[in-house]
Amino acid sequence: MTGSNNSSHRVRFGRAALVARLALAATLIPFAAAIAAAAMTLQVETSDTLPGFHRSALPRYLARQMTESLLADWRFEPAANNGSAPDRVEWSFRLNPYAGGDVRSFMRPHMAERTFGVHRPITIEARLYLNGEYQTLVEKQAVIQGGPEDPDLAAAVASVTQSLLGPQGAFRAAGSGRRPAYGSR
Repeated sequence: MTGSNNSSHRVRFGRAALVARLALAATLIPFAAAIAAAAMTLQVETSDTLPGFHRSALPRYLARQMTESLLADWRFEPAANNGSAPDRVEWSFRLNPYAGGDVRSFMRPHMAERTFGVHRPITIEARLYLNGEYQTLVEKQAVIQGGPEDPDLAAAVASVTQSLLGPQGAFRAAGSGRRPAYGSR
């Protein structure tokens, strides 16, 4: 009879343990949702534009490309045109000179670009501001064609986003005292 009493005790203990686990899980689920919702939202701003974009379309494109970088701690929205947000990423683009110099052309520039699909060397800079204070900068050189369908531009934006905000990015390196990742200043 001692064995059946022991077995009954084990069943009650097992049920109590199961109830305790379920209670713990029910308690932690709201915290997990709160942690997921606590991702910081950054406004995406631009100081200029790129070939193939209207000035108002570029922040939307950049926010979408940054979101596709799958950084769990960050959310991205195109900035409203009413001044600088305190939590933001400011993008700037500079067209670099061609290495071979200029070539005389007898076509209008926009027609030549459409005809030959000109790729342009550019410098991309992304500056991070949190609570209105400058945090860090990432700079990258790229060769792009321009426009929302350009895979080289999408890859460059993703690379800069990872270098700025990713797990080994400049923002995390600056906060932990580590040396910033390649391509950041």
